[in-house]
Amino acid sequence: MGRKNNKETDTIKITNQEGLALATDPQPFDEGLAQLQEASDHLFDLAQEGSCQITAYHRDRVVFSVKIKLPIEGKIEDLISDLISKRQEVEAPPTTDESVDGEAETASETASEPVSTGDTMAVDTTPKRTREKPHRTTVKGAKRMTVKRPSISLPKISHRVLKRFITVAALLILAGGFLFGTKLAVDAYNAPPTYAALMKQGSYVEAGKLYPARRDEVRKKLTAQSNVKQLIKFQRSYPKAETAFDLAYLQHDWPQVIKTSSQVTLSQERQIKLAVAYVHTKQFDAAVLINEQLKSKTLSEVIALGYVRQKDFDKAQKINDDLKDSTINQAIEVGKKYAAGIDAFNKIANDPQQSAEKRQQAKETVKTFEHALSTLGESRSSNS
Repeated sequence: MGRKNNKETDTIKITNQEGLALATDPQPFDEGLAQLQEASDHLFDLAQEGSCQITAYHRDRVVFSVKIKLPIEGKIEDLISDLISKRQEVEAPPTTDESVDGEAETASETASEPVSTGDTMAVDTTPKRTREKPHRTTVKGAKRMTVKRPSISLPKISHRVLKRFITVAALLILAGGFLFGTKLAVDAYNAPPTYAALMKQGSYVEAGKLYPARRDEVRKKLTAQSNVKQLIKFQRSYPKAETAFDLAYLQHDWPQVIKTSSQVTLSQERQIKLAVAYVHTKQFDAAVLINEQLKSKTLSEVIALGYVRQKDFDKAQKINDDLKDSTINQAIEVGKKYAAGIDAFNKIANDPQQSAEKRQQAKETVKTFEHALSTLGESRSSNS
């Protein structure tokens, strides 16, 4: 059974921090544990270490104080629960023998009482049972006089009452510790899994649900891994334009890449992906405009070869004037020959004065040259 959280009486203080930057003032117990858990997870993700001193208070009383190293493999709550359990084992109240001698008890209760000292005050240290009566002096012809000494009476507490008070206090402390430990155990059982644990076991959708602020991290990781299957599931649960863009690129859905590009922030990486999509859809002029900012040599080579395959040799030559790439220069020359051959054999194929056999052969040759031109430099372009 857990107990209600009392922010005034259950507090935790985190001091002597190394590798951490947490608040050092006392704070509510649950909030302190949550900060420690988050710090442990963060250090785990960074593969770093840290340490701190944890001091727990219950009604301004120190329950325990221990120094721990982070990150830990389990949960902070489990560690604290173990500490509380060990604390309870050593907190058993001491047994007190009851007094069996009534007279001894009475004698102790009626022991002499301290009296304030001063010019007119004295301390009476003689036990009442053995106190002798003061000697009285009688003077003939004088009246009998008695001196009344002032005294202060203090409240008297018997050993039996004191023993009962200590026993009750010890039981209350043990009960509080038990409830405190039980609460920690229940909280640990009900605590959600950490972000790192969910990512490690591949529960990406669950990680996005429990840690919505880190959904972008999940998307980037799945994109970097080219994990199309999980990225599709993640997009279904948490639709976002950035995820749609990345997913379209991984699936080579070039029209979708171009379509979603207007809905996302075009970082340098996304500009490269967009330019590649333009190349694959034969929109080379658009790819050239993007590459004016990127100044990518590889992308320039791919665009130049694209122009060659479209028989736009002047634009290809203009790009290669800056690149001075011998392979592209050769592709331009070969492309021109293919284009000339295609024109020549097209005339034969459409010449009615030629025999049917020659026209058919010319048509086959045109198909061969067109295929050769359309795949010219393709091995180089496919690397984009």
